[in-house]
Amino acid sequence: MIFPTLFLITISLKPFYYTNHNYIYEIVVSDSIIYGATNGGVVALNYLRGSFRVLTNTDGLTANRQNCIALDSAGNIWAGSHNGLVQIDPGFKQVRVYPTECLPCIRINTIYCLRDTILVGTQNGLLVIDTRKTPQNFQDDKILKIYDFQGLSSNNILTIEVDTSFWLGTDDKITRFGNDFQNVTVYGMEQGLLKNYIRKIKKVDSVIYVGTDAGLNRFRGSYFDTLLLGYKITEIAGSGDSLILGLDSLRQVGVFFNGNLTFENNGLPFLVTINDLEIYKGRWFCATGNTYRSDYFGEGIGVFDLNSHQWELKRANCLASNHVCSITANPWGVFVAHGTRTSESRGMSWLRDNGLWENYSQDSVLPTKFVHRCVTAPDNKIWFAFHYTDSLLAGFFDPIKNEWHYLRQRSGGIDSTIAIWDMKFDRQNNLYLTLAGPSDKLWVYDSTLKNAFLLGERTPGFEVELAIDSSWRVYSTVFDAAGGVLMIDTKGTLFDRSDDLNLKYGKADGLLSQFCSGITVDEYNRVYIANEIGVSILQERHFEHITGFNNGQIYDVLADGAGRVWIMASNGVYAYDVNYQVLKRFTFEELGVNIEFLPLSNEIIQVQGFFYDPIRSCIWLGGETGLLKLEIIQPDTLVPDSILLYPNPVIKGSIMRIKNLPKYATVDIYSVTGRKIAQDLSPNPLGEVLWRIPGEIASGLYFALVKTNDNKKVCKFAIVK
Repeated sequence: MIFPTLFLITISLKPFYYTNHNYIYEIVVSDSIIYGATNGGVVALNYLRGSFRVLTNTDGLTANRQNCIALDSAGNIWAGSHNGLVQIDPGFKQVRVYPTECLPCIRINTIYCLRDTILVGTQNGLLVIDTRKTPQNFQDDKILKIYDFQGLSSNNILTIEVDTSFWLGTDDKITRFGNDFQNVTVYGMEQGLLKNYIRKIKKVDSVIYVGTDAGLNRFRGSYFDTLLLGYKITEIAGSGDSLILGLDSLRQVGVFFNGNLTFENNGLPFLVTINDLEIYKGRWFCATGNTYRSDYFGEGIGVFDLNSHQWELKRANCLASNHVCSITANPWGVFVAHGTRTSESRGMSWLRDNGLWENYSQDSVLPTKFVHRCVTAPDNKIWFAFHYTDSLLAGFFDPIKNEWHYLRQRSGGIDSTIAIWDMKFDRQNNLYLTLAGPSDKLWVYDSTLKNAFLLGERTPGFEVELAIDSSWRVYSTVFDAAGGVLMIDTKGTLFDRSDDLNLKYGKADGLLSQFCSGITVDEYNRVYIANEIGVSILQERHFEHITGFNNGQIYDVLADGAGRVWIMASNGVYAYDVNYQVLKRFTFEELGVNIEFLPLSNEIIQVQGFFYDPIRSCIWLGGETGLLKLEIIQPDTLVPDSILLYPNPVIKGSIMRIKNLPKYATVDIYSVTGRKIAQDLSPNPLGEVLWRIPGEIASGLYFALVKTNDNKKVCKFAIVK
């Protein structure tokens, strides 16, 4: 069968990452530009103009989270992550990945550039790269790898400094190599260090200083004396006769002068961590993080005004948090929820079509930062669900009126709850809610939002996601050893419980697995259920299956309304042609995408985002590494043999679909006698024309003329009663 094969060959996905890049681990300054290794890529901030640029995983970085950064003598930027080492050209455009086979370990902790030599500290040894004055040519590099059996006190290297020797701070003491890497000396607490875990080694005016969790040391020729005791020292920089110190998250920045320590944290957010300090041409710069355990978001780059003794924060306009748990899109933009069910929740983000972000949380219009779900209603309002609130269930934003409204729990109505697991709308704008906590029930609000109706008690197990078909049958998945799919057939009387039919489908009924997560319904009321090992298709109580996911765990599934089902798995995204039952894979490895998902088994669909966007012709995907856009690419040239008409024959009054059309094609419909019935039908963003057959059309043979500027194709189809 040639049509589906050609269709699957022609479609491709183009990835692009949106990230929060305000959590910054390390910075380096050159002229007016601050380069930063962040949790959302590598940034370049022009601190005079306040403009940010960012490179992410889809620009060539091996991962979004970059741990460290350095500049070589030629202006190249070197950055390291837990997924390898990269070099970025001085123009901040081209990313080149250093050969993995040359690294002692792909988990990079620190980088130090010394003229034409690059020193790379990893979690399993030291790499010394002699670039031979050709830093952009990796082929002629001379490399040296050094491990603990060659003198390192520990293979886990955390910080590097160079004077006449090479100083390597590790998680177990300091190793000092001579300039030929032959003579080795190890320093620990027995030589005066306050701790053997070394946070920072820094040379200031030819003096070596060491920061640990217990204080500040200074090297005195053969031992270390103590300058400051009882402070956690994370960073050291020199400014005149003073040392500028990164401290704990309470004190943040300290100035050490003549044995006295004063604090300079005016303008810094309370308790925010300072990950790096740099002094450049009299200016102080700091890299900030946050106070939480996860690095989803930060506070940007601080610039210190020496006259006012005030820090000014430079933040990028970007995604609020790299944790994405729910996504929806509509003509007004893309909306993203950042609820982690912990204090790290960050409300929701709105990506406008002009590329600018607006972020909403408790510090703006929202009553809470715990936003767990977002969905677009049939009336185009954007709904968002809360958790951990006493009286609020959900809210919506009306983009036409620019108004926010909230849905409160009603006395005698919905029980108190700690979270909404999922929310969905049917075509009549009725709102369905599955509740967690004391309630554990399924409710529906009518379209007026004035009346709440109980649909049913929740059965044991973890209910994950809802789906509603056009006949008001309500489905919910259960991720549990005794789970499956629950179905409430309301018999078309949504607000009358007396005639309801309740069923539960499990593995014995034909499901691939009891562990069910995502679920969706297409326009023909076929139900697609994401199991951990595949997708089950339910139609009229009969199951079929989609398999062949190369051992990827299946998380979610959605229908695009054009004969395709999209499946989200741990190893990639898959497209399934419903009519020809053909599966096309797009693995993350093949796409060059590094993505992380929160490793929670029963909540897997609660903490990831997956959404098909017909307006922008793309798939949106969320996890722990930001918002990933997978643009669906159709070829612009007409491939005559790939054009597909289905169903063929087609029934009067139903819809004829013409698939695999170029973006700028048009379609005319003719009868067998040559009479033109329809003219200049344009494809949607998926490259399809949907033509509803008029009821007065007679049965018989018809033709579709597909036209582009340089080609034409005639396709035959039949219409029957």
